[in-house]
Amino acid sequence: MDFAAARFADSLGAAGRRRASVSEDGAVTAYRLIDGSGDGVPGVYLDRYGPAAVLNVHEDARLSQSWVTGAARLTLDQLAQAGLEAVYVKAFARDRSRLGGRAPDELRAAVPRAGRAQPESLVVREYGSRFEVRLYDGLSTGLFLDHREHRRALSQRGLLRVLNLFAYTCAFAVPLAAAGAQVTNVDVSARYLEWGKRNLALNGLDASVDSRQGDSRRGARFFRMDAFAYLAYAERHPEERFDLVILDPPTFAVGDRRRGVKPWKALADYPALVRAALRVLAPGGSVFAASNTRELAAPGVLARLVTEALGYSPAWQTLPPWPADVRESGRVAAVLFIP
Repeated sequence: MDFAAARFADSLGAAGRRRASVSEDGAVTAYRLIDGSGDGVPGVYLDRYGPAAVLNVHEDARLSQSWVTGAARLTLDQLAQAGLEAVYVKAFARDRSRLGGRAPDELRAAVPRAGRAQPESLVVREYGSRFEVRLYDGLSTGLFLDHREHRRALSQRGLLRVLNLFAYTCAFAVPLAAAGAQVTNVDVSARYLEWGKRNLALNGLDASVDSRQGDSRRGARFFRMDAFAYLAYAERHPEERFDLVILDPPTFAVGDRRRGVKPWKALADYPALVRAALRVLAPGGSVFAASNTRELAAPGVLARLVTEALGYSPAWQTLPPWPADVRESGRVAAVLFIP
């Protein structure tokens, strides 16, 4: 074993010991094993999803393919006795526009870099919730691990009506609906909203409403709409008011002129999103705002953006600490506030 491989093996062993509290009782089966520089391996993120793991390698790390393959095999060797069966690899380019819309073939390959092929979808647990994940379905798996404690904390607030914008696979909706909230999920992607419905159904929750005339007693509603278009619609309808609005948008999103969907850029558009969200809040309602955009995730930046967007400092509310397995600061930011 060369020096670089030995260093990775040491980092993986130390990281596993630090995360014993996350995984030891089986309540959480999806968690981060290595979190970049927080675990001494800059640009490398290793996430476990039940019997499989995903090794996310960023271009900035400048690692050779032989190193990546070696790291995948070392991970499998170290964790095979703990039930790990496969390690998939996802390569992240710093500038995805250079890919010309074509992602590396490995992102959709059922055969992993190490171990044996896994099913097209797996089910993982997060406290009392179950989620479908897909390990070779592009760059994402369907579940963002950073927000695990946020999902649990928000579900414990006794909320009645929640708006989940940029809902993706509706991971925030699952524990909230299980706690009794009606969650309105909004996303431009029909595919991801269908995935979200499957997540609700996995947990025995009603996911049958997908129209503006949906029964308000149901656990979840689904709107295939641009976030700003939905907010404009909701503003015109006083019955569309929420105790909590969740904002967790991507860094970039392409537009769709035919459907009237404008391109999204977090740096430029987030302030307007915050202001629009306020117009659909019920009295005393709060906003959960998050971002993994590099410039906004730096300490204190997202809070300053919110303050500047509002023109005053809101009442900040306490969020739980980041999970024990999320150790690299500056990758994700989140705030909760009452305007």
